[in-house]
Amino acid sequence: MSLEIAGVVVDKLVSIDIREGARFVRHAVPGQEGDATQALGRPSVQILLRGIFYGDTAADDMKTLRDHLLSREPVDFLCEITGQGYFSQVLVERLDVGQRAGRLDEFDFECALCEYVPPPPPPASSPFGDLDAGLLTEAAGAMDDMQSALAAVSSLGDLLSGASDFGNPTTRLPGMLDSFSGATGNAAGTLSAIGGLL
Repeated sequence: MSLEIAGVVVDKLVSIDIREGARFVRHAVPGQEGDATQALGRPSVQILLRGIFYGDTAADDMKTLRDHLLSREPVDFLCEITGQGYFSQVLVERLDVGQRAGRLDEFDFECALCEYVPPPPPPASSPFGDLDAGLLTEAAGAMDDMQSALAAVSSLGDLLSGASDFGNPTTRLPGMLDSFSGATGNAAGTLSAIGGLL
């Protein structure tokens, strides 16, 4: 079996344990025999590798794995299981290393890997991005109509402000008589002149 983690070929394996599962939630329905079960996807696949590194590159390979553990970043992963690629990236979750006295270039290790699933894309930046453009146009038209109505009410108020005594006509009667007298003040002279002509 071929197995590679971030360019480190792991070919001296003692065992590989893989844990897969499904995620469900169960709802109790009154009066129903059994629960209503809803599938909620699955958790990430867990892989546990046990093996040894030995030879001139053993210390460098162990350092590379440890660096990936400390960086907490996804790394490329290649594992052929029954002739098919498993998945492309993993996170190194745990690394246990043992070394025997007198064997400087030999390491026993146990490495726990977890399938990496990239996060979903962020939501759209515009809060109105999914709204129908016709709804936005209709809302803008309604706001314009409301502003026009407020302007009409304001002009009506200005019109009525000059007629504060409109309800009592006797308050303006003397002023109306004065203006009438001024308009008809020369009427007697005009009538006598007309009479003289006749």
